[in-house]
Amino acid sequence: MDKEEAIKEFLKGLRIALNNASAYFREHPYFIKSVENFKQKIDQLFVFLNPIVVNITPNSLFIDNKYWEKGPLYLELASTFHLRKIKSVEFKEGLSSEELADFLSRVSGPIKEILRQGGIQNILKKEKCAHLSVEELDYSQLLKDEGGEAKDIWVYLFRKSVENNDLDKINEFANNFEGIIKKFKASDLLEDSELRHNLYTFLNYLKDTQKEKFYSCTKGLLTFLLKDKTLLKEEKLDEIRLFFKDLDIKDLSQELWREVTQEDKFDALSLAVFSHIFTEDTNKSIAAEIQERINKNQSLNVSPGKIKKIKELLLSPEGQSISSFYRSILTSLSQEAASSKDFTFDRELINANYRSILLNLLAQENGKESLVVISQRLAKECVGIIAEKNLEYLKLVLELLNKKIKDAPLLTALFGELENNISSFMENEVFENEGAWDLEYIVDSLRKSSLGAEFYIDKIFNQNKVNRRVLKLWLKFFPGEMPLFYSNLEAKSYDLGLISKIINSLSEIDASLSAESLKKIFYFSNNIIKLEVLKAMQNPKCRDSEFLYSILSNEGAFLKKEALMILTNDDSSRPLALERFFSINSPWWVKNKVIIENIMLVDSIGLKEAEGHLINLTKKKFFWNRKIRNKAQEVLRKWHDGKD
Repeated sequence: MDKEEAIKEFLKGLRIALNNASAYFREHPYFIKSVENFKQKIDQLFVFLNPIVVNITPNSLFIDNKYWEKGPLYLELASTFHLRKIKSVEFKEGLSSEELADFLSRVSGPIKEILRQGGIQNILKKEKCAHLSVEELDYSQLLKDEGGEAKDIWVYLFRKSVENNDLDKINEFANNFEGIIKKFKASDLLEDSELRHNLYTFLNYLKDTQKEKFYSCTKGLLTFLLKDKTLLKEEKLDEIRLFFKDLDIKDLSQELWREVTQEDKFDALSLAVFSHIFTEDTNKSIAAEIQERINKNQSLNVSPGKIKKIKELLLSPEGQSISSFYRSILTSLSQEAASSKDFTFDRELINANYRSILLNLLAQENGKESLVVISQRLAKECVGIIAEKNLEYLKLVLELLNKKIKDAPLLTALFGELENNISSFMENEVFENEGAWDLEYIVDSLRKSSLGAEFYIDKIFNQNKVNRRVLKLWLKFFPGEMPLFYSNLEAKSYDLGLISKIINSLSEIDASLSAESLKKIFYFSNNIIKLEVLKAMQNPKCRDSEFLYSILSNEGAFLKKEALMILTNDDSSRPLALERFFSINSPWWVKNKVIIENIMLVDSIGLKEAEGHLINLTKKKFFWNRKIRNKAQEVLRKWHDGKD
């Protein structure tokens, strides 16, 4: 065997071992055997290379001064390591099977869990792998990382920086706080207690050591939350309010004043979110504080353009829902500012008024001829609106169009040009501006695509441009084109980065086709991606219980364990899941190993609800079931000892 052949065999062995590590638990015979086989291939390569250093790029491996990049094997391995933020792996002579097994079982685990624990390097330090080392990508690069997995590691980094009193990292995070927080959503803070706790600990540390940075970061967090309109649907916000308990009425009123008078994207919905976050008494106190500012003529510092936006806000349909005390100060602000300035010819204001008139006419007119004229004028006006990226105005246009079409479907054809102009712009925006919070409402309002299925396929699979909104539109517009989508998915199965992004995006969409798409990915993927699919199905919106039940019967231990955990976390599916998990027909002894494996799995996750099933197994007759009886009794004794 020459060196090149030894490297190829080494990489084949690595892939097999990783796949088995993701499919079976640490003590499983199949995993142990694959570790031994891989170790033999490592020892064969040590003859030519010592140490063996594997450098990783997103799409290739670099070994012995040569790039290994053409072929699914190299792409799959490169993507697997890159997704786990691994820059290089070094195998040293003297490497034991135990060290190798520790490395493989850890690196094949869920990406999110690896990142939460601070990366594979941090994990391996605890395992004391003396003959195997990992170099990781610099985590500070996550400040610029737009990948969906990037946010998971901040849970760990916020806590670790405080625990280690790492002033350099703390200052780096504080100085880049707005860029970091954009990687999250308000729902992350509500649903992820670990993230919430670690972020709160980080801010508390700043409060005790660097008050200016504390106030800056806390106000930055508030600004971020005001852009997330999903908060309006949340009833209990006590966990969110906790972040702002150290800001007094003066601080909050100053921040709201800044938002109203300086932020271009602040609108009626932003104000509604602000009102919703804080209690009514707090809002009234804030409004009184701002009114005092206005009475002291601080409104003179407000630009004419901003005054115009405030007036538009008050006149808009959303403006009608503004609470009376905030409506009062906005009205007072616009009137006070207007009376303090000399009259000037304001072309922008005239243009805004013209657009408002068009909206009002569209809302009021029902005659076909009138609507044709209004639609043509709006289509022409939308050229400028699109150039300005005035998403709020486009949203209002779409709302009115959808209402008109719903009330009188025969009018649909009248608005074809206008709808196509808006749809084309918005669909391109969805691909290019993944994080724009303004898009959600408009995406939901679009009725049809102006770009076509082939455009989406090219963007997703050839340009790797995919996010939650892209897939939401695809599923909405092209349900009949799913075979085309699936064929492209399978053709790209080697691109683990793209597949992982698609899985993460699908997991956030409430659509029946999300679960179907996840299942398709599962069937053609390796065990690492299969595990990511199951993790995505933790979200009830894209869960398929029958599919998860089938995993309990047809897959390896590692995947069975994940499916069982998902099913048994749900009270309604737990009894049936356990029933299917242990209802294994084993004539004579042919499936006894599977039954013992299942006993070990429920023990590994502490699933004591399975006690009744284990008791039944202790009563199995015949000598060939002795190992099953003994294993079930062993676990039951362990559980009962634990109770005592």
